[in-house]
Amino acid sequence: MATYFIPIKTAILTFPFLALFIAIPFLIWQYRRYGGLSSWRAITIYSFIFYLLCAYFLIILPLPNVADVAKLTTQRYNLVPFTAWREFWLTTVFNPRQPGTWSAAIRQPGFIQPVFNIVLTIPFGVYLRYYFKQSIPRIILWGFGLSLFFELTQLSGLYGIYPRPYRLFDVDDLILNTSGALLGAWLTPLLVMAFPSREEMDAKSIAKGQRVTFTRRLVAWLIDFIICQPIIVVLFSGLFSLLGWHSASDNHILLYALSCLIVFVLVPTWKHGETLGKKIVKIEIVSAQQQPVKFGWLLLRQVLLYGIALPSFAETNYLITQIFVKMHQSQANFLLLALSGLITCFVAINFIWGLFFRQGRFFYDDWARTMQISLTKPAAAAPADATVSEHDHHSSN
Repeated sequence: MATYFIPIKTAILTFPFLALFIAIPFLIWQYRRYGGLSSWRAITIYSFIFYLLCAYFLIILPLPNVADVAKLTTQRYNLVPFTAWREFWLTTVFNPRQPGTWSAAIRQPGFIQPVFNIVLTIPFGVYLRYYFKQSIPRIILWGFGLSLFFELTQLSGLYGIYPRPYRLFDVDDLILNTSGALLGAWLTPLLVMAFPSREEMDAKSIAKGQRVTFTRRLVAWLIDFIICQPIIVVLFSGLFSLLGWHSASDNHILLYALSCLIVFVLVPTWKHGETLGKKIVKIEIVSAQQQPVKFGWLLLRQVLLYGIALPSFAETNYLITQIFVKMHQSQANFLLLALSGLITCFVAINFIWGLFFRQGRFFYDDWARTMQISLTKPAAAAPADATVSEHDHHSSN
């Protein structure tokens, strides 16, 4: 059992990092396609990824020592079909006429190994039919493809890491894995009767897509603030350096202000309230009356958020370091800390209050008379809404 426990334990330890790595692309895909994310869809997709991770580790782990593999003289591959069936008859105590041998036979390697290769891909067939809505012929093809990937991984010595295969490439494994996927497809109607259908998941996601959730806004913000803005900073810094304006190239406040102006003011002014991040997740900024937002109000909103709210946290942290670590305890520093601290506390409290009690509406939208709306169309109305104004959508309130 330890042979199977080690790969599963490794998958459990690895999965959180993989899940975090794919979270943003996964959310972008969901918001682009549906506008929202149902919890059951997230469970289904992430459990499928975890299953694939477990299956992969089961076929490569435990990893042997490279020097030990180099000394191996065992067979590299088996291309004779149904060898596993013959080995079952030859290596186990199974006798169909003697029921007393059956229990002992199923505990022997000649039985366990083939059954493992079938069971390994049963979930694959279930997922393909349940969520991905694949036909039986396609499931057979995908099952064979997954098995071939596993076998080639073993034949290549884990992509050349090892000087030769440390596990056998076996044509029987291709047959058994493909059979497992097919068996999973056949069992799917019985296994998933208590779960929501793919159509129900889609409908729920689209219904959620009519609202602008905090997670959806967060994904847009990460794209803009963590990806787009640093690119603009690097471009301006390089441009200033080429022009010989070295003081401007090293001025972080100037670069931050210019990048904020372009990413969060000029681009959404040009694109009717959409930054690149908001466009990707299909939301936009409009006036409180759901009309195109005017430049002045948009500028005020972004100054409140990117010129005051977010910098207040960095400024408070900087002043605390200056006063209590570097001991620069001047009256001016204490006054600045008090002012910055008040702003930071206000922003933090407003953020918590808006998140839990106002459906993600914060002070900068109230003061600038703006709001964010979803551009995802209701499923039933999607084909007929082609001529409707892009501002006739459900609001985030």
